[in-house]
Amino acid sequence: MRFRQIHLDFHTSPLIDGVGSRFDATAFASTYRAAHVDSVTLFSKCHHGLSYHPTEIGRMHPGLGFDLLRGQIDALHSVGIKAPVYLSAAWDEHAAQTHPEWRIVSPDGTLPQSRNEPTGWAFLDFSTPYLDYLCRQVEEVMRLYGDGDGIFLDISFQMPTVSTAARAKMDALGLDWTRPADRETFLDRSTEAYYEAVKAAVRRHDPAMPLFFNSGHVRRGQRKHYRQFYSHLELESLPTAGWGYDHFPLSARYVDPIGFDFLGMTGKFHFTWGEVGGYKRPEALVYECGAMLAHGARCSIGDHLHPTGALDPSTMAIIAPAYRFVEEREPWCLGSVNRADIGLLSLQSVETPAAGGGSDRDSVADDGASRILLEAGLTFDVLDLDSDFSSYRLLILPDAVPVDDVLRVRIEHYAANGGKVLLTGRSGVDPERGFVFDLGARWHGTSPMTGGDYLLPIAPLQADGIDQPMFMYQPSERITVTDGLSLGAVHEPYFDRTPRHFSGHIHAPSRPEASAYQAGVQKGNFVYLAHPVFSIYHQVGAVRMLEMAESAIAFALGDGKLISTSLPRAGRVTVRHQPEQARDVIHLLHATPALRGQLWEANIQPIQDITPLFDIAVSLKTVRPVSTVRSVPDGDDLSFTEADGIVHFTLPRMDGHAMIEVSYRR
Repeated sequence: MRFRQIHLDFHTSPLIDGVGSRFDATAFASTYRAAHVDSVTLFSKCHHGLSYHPTEIGRMHPGLGFDLLRGQIDALHSVGIKAPVYLSAAWDEHAAQTHPEWRIVSPDGTLPQSRNEPTGWAFLDFSTPYLDYLCRQVEEVMRLYGDGDGIFLDISFQMPTVSTAARAKMDALGLDWTRPADRETFLDRSTEAYYEAVKAAVRRHDPAMPLFFNSGHVRRGQRKHYRQFYSHLELESLPTAGWGYDHFPLSARYVDPIGFDFLGMTGKFHFTWGEVGGYKRPEALVYECGAMLAHGARCSIGDHLHPTGALDPSTMAIIAPAYRFVEEREPWCLGSVNRADIGLLSLQSVETPAAGGGSDRDSVADDGASRILLEAGLTFDVLDLDSDFSSYRLLILPDAVPVDDVLRVRIEHYAANGGKVLLTGRSGVDPERGFVFDLGARWHGTSPMTGGDYLLPIAPLQADGIDQPMFMYQPSERITVTDGLSLGAVHEPYFDRTPRHFSGHIHAPSRPEASAYQAGVQKGNFVYLAHPVFSIYHQVGAVRMLEMAESAIAFALGDGKLISTSLPRAGRVTVRHQPEQARDVIHLLHATPALRGQLWEANIQPIQDITPLFDIAVSLKTVRPVSTVRSVPDGDDLSFTEADGIVHFTLPRMDGHAMIEVSYRR
């Protein structure tokens, strides 16, 4: 899998003429080569449903007079650049207009479109003959362009549908299309049929062709589904377009330990896909590519080709520095594996439905937990129920993870073998039986203080300088300690805020005396916190809550963390091991995105400036004695000391991203 990829969108209206009129094969290839690009995903069929080559199945773009796709593939291959091929799946305007019966019909009778209505894309229904049409298009690409380097199917998800075809198929399956549960069951089956049909259409022609289905987010908990249908994963994550800068690390930390080849996908755009004439700073792309390398990913930068087929020199001037940066660092990324103290058992993965639904990009508990771990400089992987817990020192179950008997036995075995467990909120709580683990406490239900209550933890868990009850914004679980160690007290407000009873602007003050309930408990290798701290932090972002959560994680983890640095809170750190080279590679990242705008309800937080940092102190737990510490790729040796299995050194300067090689004696 190549490190320096371009995803070249080409969604071009049939109203535009002169398509490809300025395409020059030699210039196309040489421009990408000069920009250090080694793979470009090209378009067979766009969201408009138009093909960029002669076709017997759909409609060639009326403004195009030659085989553009063939010209692009041949040009790239002539200079050693790969060329995967893209087709749009659930969005196809030509098919929607010529076959309106192929459209999804929502249960309320409406015809759904994408969010930028009224000119959004119509959703096509995989339970209609559209799926046969799409598969014939895929097979045509495999016949005509089998020398391409992969197939990328976009918009690979469905919505609940009651189209005529869907109703008939549900009736035949004995499903009641008027019942939401039955519609969801059919949705899963219909989407599964889509994956099966497209995979078969590709594999009939080439059993080894790389194949990826994009849904805008790799949902956690579906690894068996990914292994069945996908050859690799591409993590779509445009930071300024609603994904944010914390989305990619969370997704990558899930995908990486599973063992998939994967890449991160950002864009050169200021905002979102298809933004012709929108440009981010090259410093932002360098940072984003550095973050991909830090999390074990290859890189993909999204662009949108002008209708004329000519590449935009301003875009190439932004991409080239980022990919020169990546190319120089590839040797320290190949074959690396993440070193992690903590396994975060994803709530989304435990709750995940089957393959049918949308992307469900957000999971408040997972997002909040990942954000705290990133800001605390902690090393972690994101796990699902198929993960091996044994290599992690601490297992976190964030806020609402249900624990059945199978999972309970696994976690008890993990703890009996020395693993530490941190549970928060309703994680590990059975509504009928209470705690499923022996936590040294009893559960008495959720506090009726729906507006939130107050927490005064024991001194080791308190935020810096805060020894008074801290408002928590959400209610705690009510617990009383039996034979465990209390981790603090819950103070209740004088009353819950309602139209009849309220005080001040937000909530009533705390009662001066503690309630009968505790803030948490520790027994053996288990630590439990009564508040859903990760969801709360995602909701309010309170600095003092971050400090408290970080202290609680350190308390549960014990014995110090894998790596400590003097980076500010906006800093990020990962440690990746290259076993063949007998070295660790430390990635340090620092940038400060700033909120600049809002469009389509998405916060636009671009990176404009990279502020250099100086004299960053680093301490790393080592696997054996160290021979050298170097800043790479420049190769500057760094002086270091070793004591008690920890190497200490100082990095003189970093600009956005730094890599430090810690080589071990063989």
